[in-house]
Amino acid sequence: MKKPVKSIIAGTLLLVLAACATTKGAAVGAGIGAIAGDAGKGAAIGASAGAVVDIID
Repeated sequence: MKKPVKSIIAGTLLLVLAACATTKGAAVGAGIGAIAGDAGKGAAIGASAGAVVDIID
């Protein structure tokens, strides 16, 4: 019974770690975009780059 529970926990942790690239990319992109004058476009570009990393990862 413990084996399936450990597998579920491990799978959930991997999913959370894999999704981090999108959120971090959006945050970094928003910061760079704010300096450039448009935080929204920077966040969109950063999130899309992070999503590509998530897909590859």
